[in-house]
Amino acid sequence: MRIAFDAKRMLNNPTGLGNHARILLNALMRDYTANDYLLFSPRAKDEFFHQLRGDFEVHFPESKWTQSIHPLWRSYGITHDLLKYKADIYHGISNELPLNIHRSGIASVVTIHDLIFLKHAEQYPWLDRQVYTLKTKYAARHADHVIAVSRETKRELIDIYKVPEKKITVIYPSVDERFYSMVSDEVKTSIRTKYNLPEKYILNVGSFFPRKNQDTLIAAFDRIKDQVEEHLVLVGSAGNMLPAIQKVIADKKLGNRVHIITDINNDDLPAVYQGASIFVFPSLFEGFGAPVLEALFSNVPVIATRGGAIQEAAGPGSQLVDPASADDIADKISLVLGDKSLRTHMIDLGHQHALTMTDRTFASQTMQLYSKL
Repeated sequence: MRIAFDAKRMLNNPTGLGNHARILLNALMRDYTANDYLLFSPRAKDEFFHQLRGDFEVHFPESKWTQSIHPLWRSYGITHDLLKYKADIYHGISNELPLNIHRSGIASVVTIHDLIFLKHAEQYPWLDRQVYTLKTKYAARHADHVIAVSRETKRELIDIYKVPEKKITVIYPSVDERFYSMVSDEVKTSIRTKYNLPEKYILNVGSFFPRKNQDTLIAAFDRIKDQVEEHLVLVGSAGNMLPAIQKVIADKKLGNRVHIITDINNDDLPAVYQGASIFVFPSLFEGFGAPVLEALFSNVPVIATRGGAIQEAAGPGSQLVDPASADDIADKISLVLGDKSLRTHMIDLGHQHALTMTDRTFASQTMQLYSKL
């Protein structure tokens, strides 16, 4: 098969949807070498080419008008190029498809990560919501098949867009294979020194946006800081909440106990996870919650938001909390830190759950769908 991908985020985004796409493609290229993999993107950053391991071909807008108005190329002109390069399947890997794909005869599949822009409209500018609604609704209705990254997203697609259940397959994402192996104590010590990490710490990973809810996590930590040895470490790329988070830390006089790292190298992340006492992820809403899965693979006990897609990622071994309750979060942190046998049980169940979501499973289930289409 000649399998084509919307590679805009794969070749440009350092986190989130970019990681999701690169993990899938790398696993497909490793395990299914008989296929041709075609990447279509308006542009690309060299650093992401180096993260792809296998044989693929890349296509950019070819004419002057598509180069100058590349959003129109992604929405319409790309279909001409898919036909030109004889694609058998086109995978819109981040909620959208070309708006004329249904007339092309090319089999199409779209991955829908979430409908957060509808459920939490206050988090998005009005124009962005209109664009996301148009593209996602079209893709969900006209794709030959829809991949939902969680049962929660599948339910929302059925309830909100009335997508037939038989047209949707839930395929859980995975995480980069760098998280599958344990690093040595020497490496953990080196990374702790590199980033000036405390000896013992509670870890949270996620960009600094309102829905990530780090302010409530800090409030929870403030309640128990005198009862625990651990510091709180917040890792993530900068976001619009970062100044507010820094102010919360300063106002509570927690500067010597709460640490923010915004410039971490992805290769160092496994050691940062594995050095943590626990991982806490009280996000208000996610399409899935990849940092939770990264923590489970890293053999770290997880405390995460109760309900929705985050609970699906967290699995049966994790402790669940009301993300709006700093008291609940604080109580669960104290519980887990104070009970060694509970931590061991959580780690064992968490790792078993993580092993059901390896990149090999991710690629296998996706390839089965391609073959059926």
